[in-house]
Amino acid sequence: MMVAKMQKGTVDRISGLPGFILHTILSMFDTKEAGRASVLSKRWYGAWSSIPVLDFQYQYFQKCEDRPYMYDEDMFERFVGFIDKTMQRYLTKKYRITEMYLDIALPYEKRETSIDKWIMIAVQNQIQKLEIKIVVLNRYDYSHRLPEILFCAKSLKYLKCLKVELPYYETMELTSLKYLTLERGAVNVDMLQRIISFCPLIELDVTSIHDLEEDSLSCMGKVNGGDEGRGSGTMQAPSLQKFVGYGYFAGLLPHMVALKNLKKLEFDCAPVTDDILSELVYVLVALETLVLIGCSTLECIKISSNSLTQLRIEEGFHLMKVTIDTPNLLEFSYNCEMETSLSLISVLDHCNARFFPSVKD
Repeated sequence: MMVAKMQKGTVDRISGLPGFILHTILSMFDTKEAGRASVLSKRWYGAWSSIPVLDFQYQYFQKCEDRPYMYDEDMFERFVGFIDKTMQRYLTKKYRITEMYLDIALPYEKRETSIDKWIMIAVQNQIQKLEIKIVVLNRYDYSHRLPEILFCAKSLKYLKCLKVELPYYETMELTSLKYLTLERGAVNVDMLQRIISFCPLIELDVTSIHDLEEDSLSCMGKVNGGDEGRGSGTMQAPSLQKFVGYGYFAGLLPHMVALKNLKKLEFDCAPVTDDILSELVYVLVALETLVLIGCSTLECIKISSNSLTQLRIEEGFHLMKVTIDTPNLLEFSYNCEMETSLSLISVLDHCNARFFPSVKD
């Protein structure tokens, strides 16, 4: 961002704007860049020092931004020091934090960095949106554990986590949480169940997660399966209406049959099998939208549903036969490269259907 000095006698109209407008302008930049604008005037400095949107990204502290995770000890210490100083100011002055973006790369030996303290301050200062990405260099099997204080964030509406661990805690006060995204991290299924059961309006996206107890939670082929001492193992989330799953999350699949009010279900490169898909479609009586993309484990599927109105199937690399029995279907999109036997039963005449040319009746 270019910062220019004003010529003598020039009227500074921008600095005369209301504080919330200055905050909006500065929120368009990362926190470091916004800080550079503070040299314009005391008014700008005051606005920057209390801006409610904090954007801490390690790549902005590097000389080469197209290689964001090249570790430099001096640069890392300056980055951490900048965040510490900023968060301490917000704690002392009690400035509100509506959004915080934290993208940090750190070596394994530095894993005890004050990440939990920063999250605690954000929670205390009424955080509404939080995105966390923590890359531990040279230890891809390590994920930073989310602190328990995060689940006391009553004001939190949006939480997105990348490469972190969601452990089990008794604490649960996420009364406002509406969107939860978990990507490439470790998840305790019981904790995930607590979250979506506690949050009546939540939408859930998961991408390539693995379970903390993966051996016991892998697809067991039975609806209410679970290990001794872990309860029924069924995900109880009667209000959940949307579930989007990317990549590996096999441990969740047997638990999803209890999502009775689910309206949208999307699988992208997920390990869903023919039997599990049929079971889910059968028991999810409120399901309106089903999306299947790149699910290579599907071979011969039958989708029978009275509630389904939208169906999309793409990149079914091993699909040989598809049977559709959906009398209320309004939109149907089928795009798979291999030649597949497709049977349509009880489909509306005015259904908007689009097919890849290789489909045969």
